[in-house]
Amino acid sequence: MKHIRFLAAVLVVLVTPSLIKGQDLGKQLTQMAKVNAERYAAPLMNGWGVALNSGLYHTADIHGILGFDVHIKLTGSIVQESDKKYLFETPATIGSFNRGTDYPAEVEANTVVGSKDVTPIKLNNGTPTGFEIPGGLDIPTTPLLVPQVSIGLPFGFEVMGRFFPTAKIGDVGKVNLLGFGLRHDVDQYIPLLPLDVAVHIFTQKLTYEDGGGAKLLEATGTAYGIEVSKHLILLTLYAGFQLESSTIKVGPYTVQGTTTSVEFEAEGNTTSRVLLGARISLLFLNLHADYNIGTTKAFALGVGISFR
Repeated sequence: MKHIRFLAAVLVVLVTPSLIKGQDLGKQLTQMAKVNAERYAAPLMNGWGVALNSGLYHTADIHGILGFDVHIKLTGSIVQESDKKYLFETPATIGSFNRGTDYPAEVEANTVVGSKDVTPIKLNNGTPTGFEIPGGLDIPTTPLLVPQVSIGLPFGFEVMGRFFPTAKIGDVGKVNLLGFGLRHDVDQYIPLLPLDVAVHIFTQKLTYEDGGGAKLLEATGTAYGIEVSKHLILLTLYAGFQLESSTIKVGPYTVQGTTTSVEFEAEGNTTSRVLLGARISLLFLNLHADYNIGTTKAFALGVGISFR
């Protein structure tokens, strides 16, 4: 679960004990942890927000009363080259050297989704200072795996839910997901329309706690939009437009050996998207995939059963 372990990397990006030489430098690093942690984690934070709001539907055909489907969905944003680097704010002093005079005030380093390579801080003449900035996880996407259930209701409504109970993931902590939404059949009001048309709204929250029960991450997403689809024997083509928002909060987390608390919040940069997708139906089995075009590109893959 590399995408879960990123929290540890965020929190040590400036405070790894083996990289701290002297109490003065250690103090500077903990004071700077917030700004660099935000920059370091931003691509993954945004990517998870986009992934949360992905894969909400795979057809505009609303279930009949008590019809239902159960799916497992893999969603994620696609990491761009611009996501892989950030500007690391260097400490005011390293040993007897001073920022700006002896070495740069900022150094380009790898983000959490970038290369695993460490980045050394060097003096202006190219001599290493002995301080290295940790690298990333080198991942092409920011994935989330979520279960989703939909059940048909009277009057053309359909309720959707995403959930898994609090689950312990090895020794890295606990994860919980809870989300719900509603869809409504629009084409029932338009006689002879050759397409299925529906609208949806959905909200959800993902939380991550450490082994001691302290909440380290909370991700929320809200989305609403319109979708259309056309069923062609075994194949269903679908498309949609969605407005959305997402927020991810990290912390508060007290850096080990200090009284410094790391806490920050990131807003997703995608506020709307267009998606195109296809579903294949084999008896009760469904397979679907879609590609999402917005500020951040995303995808959704799913497999499940459906009884309409």
